[in-house]
Amino acid sequence: MSQAEISKNGFEAQCRVLSLSHKTLNQTGALKDCMGVLAELAEEADSGGPTPTLFVDMSDIERITSEGLNELIGLNSEARGSGVSVQLLDVCPAVRDVFKLTRLERMFEFGTLESST
Repeated sequence: MSQAEISKNGFEAQCRVLSLSHKTLNQTGALKDCMGVLAELAEEADSGGPTPTLFVDMSDIERITSEGLNELIGLNSEARGSGVSVQLLDVCPAVRDVFKLTRLERMFEFGTLESST
């Protein structure tokens, strides 16, 4: 992918890692390129194994716009509808505060890249 990198390295087959930059996340329609990966994970969900997970590495995101929040909400909604779990990794305190203030933190799972490998 050009804007967002997706990898499987170090993860089980039913997981993918999506690495985002500020530019990738904070523009309308930025995550539409990720829908192919989400479709792959949804196929794995249909196979009856463990719930597949899309890990979103947010370590390069220092601030988030309303467009960025909307993109993540849309991605999370699509994923849940497909039987895929989404976990946001390495969210900085300033961005985590935005999730708290908007009461969106209960919609998402949070973790760190080290604990997910």
